[in-house]
Amino acid sequence: MKLKVFESIRFKLTFIALVAVFVITLLIVYSDVKDTEHRLIATQKEKAALMSDMLKQSIMLLMLENRWKDVQDLLEDITKANPELDEVRIFHPLNGKIIASADIKDIGKQIYHEDWNKFVNQRNEPFVINKKGTIFATRVSPILNKPACYKCHPPNHKVLGVLDVEVSLSVAHKSIVEATYRHFLGLALGFVIITVIFIIVGERLISLPLRKLTGVMQTVEGGDLSVRIKKISGDEFGYLSHSFNKMIDALQSAQQNLEICHIQQMEQTSKLASLGQIVSGIAHEIKNPLAGISCAVQVFHAEMKNDDPQKEVVSEVLNQVTRLDKIVKDLLSYAKPKAPRYIHTKISEVLDRALFFLYPEARKLNVKIDLKIQEDLPDILVDPDQMQQVFMNITVNALHAMHSGGTVSVHASETECSKLKDTLGITGCDKVFVISFHDTGQGIAPEDLEKIFEPFFTKKTVGTGLGLSICKRIIEEHGGRITVSSALGDGSVFTVYLPVRNTPLKINP
Repeated sequence: MKLKVFESIRFKLTFIALVAVFVITLLIVYSDVKDTEHRLIATQKEKAALMSDMLKQSIMLLMLENRWKDVQDLLEDITKANPELDEVRIFHPLNGKIIASADIKDIGKQIYHEDWNKFVNQRNEPFVINKKGTIFATRVSPILNKPACYKCHPPNHKVLGVLDVEVSLSVAHKSIVEATYRHFLGLALGFVIITVIFIIVGERLISLPLRKLTGVMQTVEGGDLSVRIKKISGDEFGYLSHSFNKMIDALQSAQQNLEICHIQQMEQTSKLASLGQIVSGIAHEIKNPLAGISCAVQVFHAEMKNDDPQKEVVSEVLNQVTRLDKIVKDLLSYAKPKAPRYIHTKISEVLDRALFFLYPEARKLNVKIDLKIQEDLPDILVDPDQMQQVFMNITVNALHAMHSGGTVSVHASETECSKLKDTLGITGCDKVFVISFHDTGQGIAPEDLEKIFEPFFTKKTVGTGLGLSICKRIIEEHGGRITVSSALGDGSVFTVYLPVRNTPLKINP
């Protein structure tokens, strides 16, 4: 699979880093531009204040010398001498009309309302004002009536006039624009340089190690477990390569073990298949003569008188013939198992039939069978005859495990399938029947638990050791599971799990 450039880790990391650098740099540039703007505006405000104080002193001197006409000339001359000085005028403190101005055309006009409001509110500090798209630093300063002026102006006139000085910020604005341009030009250049550095570093530290790692992964994916990644670096990629090499070692070891197990399993399967054929042939050869012997012994036994001393011997022969017949049936069932015949069945009826035949033997062994079945269990799709065989085999084993009496507790209930998915791997159903067989016998040795379901494994002096193996096969053909837990001296618990399905489970031949 070819990786797109925009989906690569290098691109994502580079993009995130560049965006972060760009945003941080942009904020720094913006802050610097704003700081420059504030300083330039503050400078122009100070200039407006200085010009206002200087003009006010000059105007006061001219007025004391009764040279009011020269005030107009002063305003015109100082405006021409200072290009940044845009407007200089004096307006009346009572009505706001301009009484002197650097621009004669303004005399008699009403002062700008913002300047008037500043005067009315007694705001003497410089301020910034926008007039028709042009920004000015303005100071409105009252010309106070002093004792030296009383000969021309009554003492009750506190303010003789108001001086309005406006300094243009066009030069400052131009400086701000130039500073902004320089800053953003530097930002763009720095961004390009950082981008190139990130691309080179990303290629060296990220892309190259990833390509090496991906190449080895593709080789392993092709089935070659002999490759290893050489140490890339001492960072996370180096740690990743080391962990990946350990994983390949584990996979190689597991593959070798799996191949050995597969060979052993194939050999075991071949042996069991051969054994099955031999057992099947022998069982067929024995079955017919055994049936004839059984019939003959039964007839001979029936014709004997009750007081005949040989009748007990013949009865024992008949018992042994019956035992041999069961062994032959077990061998045939193991060698040539029958396919399940699924019928919707009540599990309680199957358990009742299975235990019905075992109650007499249980009484002989002084064993109590305690059967508890959850109410309202639905029907289940099983082969009732095979399930009866399973339940009988497990119960018989439980009875034989108690030589001095005891109790076999048989409980049937229902649980959610999802609860057993992870532990037992049962899927494809909503409900599962749980049938447990708990005996109070001597228990099973830990070393025997793993072999308990293997064919021909038995610790008893009688039997073939095929019972539990056949039970396991039947249960798994129904999609279920069987488990066992036991401890020496504490008895054993065999638990059968049967999924409740509407259709039979398909078994691969």
